[in-house]
Amino acid sequence: MGKSSSTRTVRSWTRRGALGGFLAATLLAAACGGGGGGEAAAPSSGGGAPAAEGIPADAVSITATPQNSPLPQGTPGQGKPAIVIGSKNFAEQTVLGELYTQALKAKGYNATLKASIGGSELIDKSLESNQIQMFPEYLGETVTSVAKLPAPTSASDTYNKAKAWLEANRGSTVLLQTAFEDTDGIVVSTQYAQEKGLETISDLSKVGPGGQGVTVSGPPEFQNRETGLVGMKKTYNLPNVGYLPAPAGSQYTAVDQGAAQAANAFTTDYQLTTGKYKLLTDPEAVFGYQYVAPIVKQDVVAAQGPEFTATLNWVSGLLSNEAIQALNQQVQGNNQPAGQVAQQFLAANGLK
Repeated sequence: MGKSSSTRTVRSWTRRGALGGFLAATLLAAACGGGGGGEAAAPSSGGGAPAAEGIPADAVSITATPQNSPLPQGTPGQGKPAIVIGSKNFAEQTVLGELYTQALKAKGYNATLKASIGGSELIDKSLESNQIQMFPEYLGETVTSVAKLPAPTSASDTYNKAKAWLEANRGSTVLLQTAFEDTDGIVVSTQYAQEKGLETISDLSKVGPGGQGVTVSGPPEFQNRETGLVGMKKTYNLPNVGYLPAPAGSQYTAVDQGAAQAANAFTTDYQLTTGKYKLLTDPEAVFGYQYVAPIVKQDVVAAQGPEFTATLNWVSGLLSNEAIQALNQQVQGNNQPAGQVAQQFLAANGLK
């Protein structure tokens, strides 16, 4: 997807979602501060979200929680310095970039989105060189792929390590993280899971000794990562699992067509709402903790003022697993422009 080295290769592909029409159904989303990616890059620009298979349209209502950061009134960004926001090269990231950028623009900030920059290492270089001043990131990626630190032991450990490293090495900070986590995962078809009795990744050994007879399809970078196939095989004693590198977005197709028995997927993929696929549990957390939060230059935070941070926190507070899956469904499943989808979602949640 677009992550490029990660606590879970999580971000080189796009994410998908399934919340029945958030325009027709009043979508009120909220701020649970906690959480964390996608597929091929999405067009950066509108639409409503029909329900995915098995989820009735207009049935989902996401209500605000007490942790939700209130949206500032008026246009406090007028006259503030310009800011360039970056996003990675897959659909979920494009949506996230649009959400943060559009919210800031609505509040008068001179914000521009530079989409589809690339994976974690590339977008970090853009931040370091000041080509961008902010981007939404899966924090496990910062810790393991960029900072090259040991894998964190919890979500809070991930947040704290990412924040400390960014402050010390990039002059940047981490704002409120979302309530959704988008991590790498291993999926199989529901039918295959039932036939083989698969619930966890370690259960792949039931197919054959050390996972013999199982081929995983996914992006090339997943194959050689400790937080990917390498760590999975080592941790779960699956030395005989094979790998089929596949273009972004085609991993489910490989499973559907029988070219692979399993796929590297992401926990916010909208396909996981259809009932066709089974996400195998990762009890050892091989793929890490991948909650999303805006990474912003510290001098930018100071120059833009408290309403800037409050606006970004308001957006982050809206993003639950259900919400991001609905947005991903619109962009990836229904081929709607990311900018239009983001605009409708923000409007449905009260952005004027």
